[in-house]
Amino acid sequence: MPRLVERNTIVKDWRKVPVKIALVYPGGYRAGMTGLTIQLLYHLFNIRDDCLCERVFIDGSKPPRSIESGRTLEKFDVVAATISYEEGYVEFLKGLMDSGIPLRRVDRDDRHPLILAGGIVPTSNPTVLEDYIDVFTIGDAEPIVNQLVKAYMEHRNKSGRLEALSSMTGFYVPSFSEGLVERVYASKLEDDLYPTAQVIPLVDESDSLCPVFGLTFNLEATRGCGRMCRFCIASWINMPVRHRSYESMVGLIEDGLKRTGVNKVSLIGAGISDNKWLKDVCAYLTSKGVSFSTPSIRMDLIDGELMKLIVQGGQRTLTLAPESASEYVRNLIGKPIPDDRILEVAENAYECGFKRLKLYFMLGLPGEDRECLESIGRLTEAFARMGFNQIHISINPLIPKPQTPFQWLPLASRKYLEEAFKVVRSSMPRAPVSVEMLNPAEAELQALLSLGDRSVGRVVEYMAVHGMMNVRGASRAVGVDIDGIVYKARGLDSPLPWDRIRSADFKALREHYYAFERELNRQLR
Repeated sequence: MPRLVERNTIVKDWRKVPVKIALVYPGGYRAGMTGLTIQLLYHLFNIRDDCLCERVFIDGSKPPRSIESGRTLEKFDVVAATISYEEGYVEFLKGLMDSGIPLRRVDRDDRHPLILAGGIVPTSNPTVLEDYIDVFTIGDAEPIVNQLVKAYMEHRNKSGRLEALSSMTGFYVPSFSEGLVERVYASKLEDDLYPTAQVIPLVDESDSLCPVFGLTFNLEATRGCGRMCRFCIASWINMPVRHRSYESMVGLIEDGLKRTGVNKVSLIGAGISDNKWLKDVCAYLTSKGVSFSTPSIRMDLIDGELMKLIVQGGQRTLTLAPESASEYVRNLIGKPIPDDRILEVAENAYECGFKRLKLYFMLGLPGEDRECLESIGRLTEAFARMGFNQIHISINPLIPKPQTPFQWLPLASRKYLEEAFKVVRSSMPRAPVSVEMLNPAEAELQALLSLGDRSVGRVVEYMAVHGMMNVRGASRAVGVDIDGIVYKARGLDSPLPWDRIRSADFKALREHYYAFERELNRQLR
């Protein structure tokens, strides 16, 4: 990566700090610096006098080096990866291998860094990498950071540190943990420190290193989502929902804009639509001449007033996630939005000044038939007639996720997904519509890494060592039955690889699945 100039970079003296942590993102700088996670962890580690934290992006550089000092991973005491997407497992192991660090934990000793992984993927199912990772963090970062550093400081060897961490809530240590592992969470967002001096790259917004949403201050307005869509991992492993207050948000915005020197705010939160202060914060930002962006807003909650505020904030694309063009299927997956409400929202959006529309749909949903697929095209045609300059349709297969009510479902077959996409594609109007779909082979890889057991770690290792992303070839090479993991339904009473990890409410998962089955069977009768 070319030499980078940033604002708010933290550089500490290696000779004066006892604990040295490499914060790893398995991907490029642009993607890693777009979200809040890297900023938050960087801040939480570096505010401690006994700790330094440097960022490392696994972007193909061999060996990967930290942004701050250019050091390689084996020089650090702790290598901590935040993994937010399944393919990140492969990239992380590649980074360790390119740094000369043994991949399997049994081959590492006190001479090697402690290898740690956290993020939404390990929090839902860490078992895939049990043979490779020393410590998994299960849950939010805020309660975990201080415990990690404390355990490292208080014990002189790897075994003592791992044993100490295994006794704490929120840590899963494969070599020591026994029984259930409970997720830990920050109970109230205002009680924890928030990174207002966020790192900002001093580049043009057209630069390849510029974060996806531009030079912006990230503000987490809400953590979690209480809508509990049956496919959505962000809802189920982030309970309870926590909203930041108006006073807290305004205070952070004022301090953050001052410290970063930017004039744009990215409002973050899966359940942000339910934050009762959302409109007030948007109005505050427009009154100060600060541009801002929001994530997808719930269609049953967005109204003309909020739309006008978002447009005044500089956003010209409205993102909506119907998931299906069938009201019946939306009810099945736990997203009960009426058809007429979707059309009403789109009409209001155009009247309020939105020129572009981005829509998310899924294929392979329960209860889906050809009529559902063709309805995506008809719905899109109705949007096109409203006058939007551009409509982008993003289509993804339903990938069942651990810790959700759909964890017992199989992935739809490659053949079905390919044929279903052809049906959707052929039903679409021409310009101004563009359509993209996640390749079924990529969906298969994501499902395997998401739903897999300990044996799937061998697939990840093979892919990392051989530099390949052909999951079929890698699975055959190491003797893993990919079809048995990905394409077969799991019984409600069958053991699951992630059973001991209690990131979600197990009783609620079963209740939602039973409700889903009742609704599906009622329709079939």
